[in-house]
Amino acid sequence: MAFFTARGRLRRRHYFGRIALLYAAGIGCYALPTLLPQIPTIEPVAVGGLVAVGYLLIIQMLQRLHDLDLRAWWALTSLLPVVSYVLGAGLQLVPGTVGPNRFGPDPKRPGLRPAAPAPPALGEDLASEAV
Repeated sequence: MAFFTARGRLRRRHYFGRIALLYAAGIGCYALPTLLPQIPTIEPVAVGGLVAVGYLLIIQMLQRLHDLDLRAWWALTSLLPVVSYVLGAGLQLVPGTVGPNRFGPDPKRPGLRPAAPAPPALGEDLASEAV
């Protein structure tokens, strides 16, 4: 699970922990100019920190969407006012795809392999031979 790249999948527990950590870092960056007003270059550092935190928040959202077997384009729906609340709640409450999906192996069960195809039904064997 990479923290700085959108590749791979992210479990709900890890997503919640990372988001909480990033929000705490964002609050710290926001409060930095007030806490250290005597340093003249602290404001650009704080703004840079906020930009970095925003980037990392987006990356975590993309990894969580991958765990739900959704493409990263779904993150654009977070720009819509009401939909963003539903998406935010869904990312924290909806369990990920069981087993591997197109974005990688299951982070909760890494040894789980895709299910074998089901054997044909009894009537299907006869129907295919008749053709």
